[in-house]
Amino acid sequence: MEPTTGSKALTREQRDNYLGTLNEETLSALMRSTWTWDDRALRRRLSELLTGLTAVRELRVGEVGCPAPALDAAEARVLAAAGEFVAEVLGPRLLADAGNAFREPLLPLVRATGELTAQATRALDTLAVDVTGHVIERNEALTSILPEDKWEAEAFGSHATGLARLAYSAGYTLAQTDWFPAAGLGAQAFAIAGSPTDDSVDVRRSTLAAAEKTGSWDPAMVRTRATGAGDGWRLTGEKWYVPGAATAEKIFVIARNIGGPSLYLVDRNAAGITVEQLDSLDEARPLARITFQNTPAVLIGLEGAGGRIMRRTVDRATTVLAAEQMGIVDRALKCLSEVLPASTDSESWRGYTRKLAELELLRAGATALWYRAVKLQGDDDLDASAVAAAMAHIGCSNAVRQVALRVTSVAADLDSAKVDTIATRARGTDLLLGGPALAHERLLERLGI
Repeated sequence: MEPTTGSKALTREQRDNYLGTLNEETLSALMRSTWTWDDRALRRRLSELLTGLTAVRELRVGEVGCPAPALDAAEARVLAAAGEFVAEVLGPRLLADAGNAFREPLLPLVRATGELTAQATRALDTLAVDVTGHVIERNEALTSILPEDKWEAEAFGSHATGLARLAYSAGYTLAQTDWFPAAGLGAQAFAIAGSPTDDSVDVRRSTLAAAEKTGSWDPAMVRTRATGAGDGWRLTGEKWYVPGAATAEKIFVIARNIGGPSLYLVDRNAAGITVEQLDSLDEARPLARITFQNTPAVLIGLEGAGGRIMRRTVDRATTVLAAEQMGIVDRALKCLSEVLPASTDSESWRGYTRKLAELELLRAGATALWYRAVKLQGDDDLDASAVAAAMAHIGCSNAVRQVALRVTSVAADLDSAKVDTIATRARGTDLLLGGPALAHERLLERLGI
């Protein structure tokens, strides 16, 4: 009897077919055909796999410069991961034909996982030989670095690319300026609410208070209350993890009234508001707890629109954070490329460049996901934009986590302050909007899975 796993290679036609057909519809249908649909670990792997497949498709389009060995490695690795995912979902249904409709078309993929893994290894070995040359050096050319005196014009412009350039620049230069609360949150929520023009609302000095003590951005978790008071509103409750609260002049707040979560505007100096700076991981970008006690507020947009505003603000904010993460990744890779072992013939040199090749592979896929999210942000298809944003956050967060760990491991050879900033900023951009567990569930929710 022929084994169900092995090293049978896929033809180019088979690879193209799997890359074209392995998507959210087929893979979620695969899970529904077994008992695994509610398995949280497999659902997270599904999210990771869909993100990886999308990154490879984007790299194949060619808008992001990617060395051929990196593309080969990325393609082989994600197909191998797909094969392992299929095997785990099907379980004993893979070993023998029990009538599952997915077994026959996906069996060649499972059988090829060994050879695909070997192909990825060979491609990464090839990339490692070249990784200290044009691969690392070209990272700086991904986008021009904006000086800080140009940030404000780009941050509050009408195009997503301007804010992306700002965020990338902030990441690459490891800037201490806390630009995100106003540009990435306050201004986005205000624009999404569809508010009429009001010159008194200066979004350039604003922030958004949405999450509460759980850290969740789920509208159902909002407990802060809004009650009518004459021709205005009063807020009572707490908001946590609010960035930029110490310097903001205007605070946008998600609070619940009888119509549901809604967006309100509060003046920083209003009565009944208390801002408490929390002991924060990043001292340059502290977070705050804000308490409202019968605080006067103005309704922004429609009553009950807070859920939609929170959802779309998260999509835009994660796209902005992805840009900063890619700036951090590129800066860290440059630092790592400058501390290579002395001898190019040593085992340590070969091991080090192999690790750099792994990081370059992550960087390529994450960059492709980021570009896609920025491109789709202005698209009329809000669902596609939301999915792209969620994938960019997953891919770029993973890349910045991995590169930060690598930088930390060679900290003795690098500037300690720079290493600390890279590691801290990586954590902050990864966890601010809920962290990896929520990010994966957010993607599946955006996909309707």
